[in-house]
Amino acid sequence: MIAAIIYWVVVVGLIVWGVWMAILSAYWAGQKQNGNIFFIAIMNTLGALAGLLVWWVFNNQHWQYYWLSSNVNTTNLLGIVLICYVVLIVIEFFQGRSIKPAATK
Repeated sequence: MIAAIIYWVVVVGLIVWGVWMAILSAYWAGQKQNGNIFFIAIMNTLGALAGLLVWWVFNNQHWQYYWLSSNVNTTNLLGIVLICYVVLIVIEFFQGRSIKPAATK
């Protein structure tokens, strides 16, 4: 039971966090604040790594029993969320780069 609660809290938390960060990235892109977008890309990378760790533990029954003493049936939703995170991170990375102004003579 605890394993199922942990799994679904992580999945829903990653979805909510990803949507919120996508909204903030779109807002900051409109405001031309590229440094904030780059920072969000770093934060999303850490979130994706945490999600990958959860995905790794919960897709292996032996690891589930070792860490949680119970078993939960996983879905493909966490994998889809992690793929969306990778796409979002790549977009944020390229959007967040600061464009240096051209040198004037």
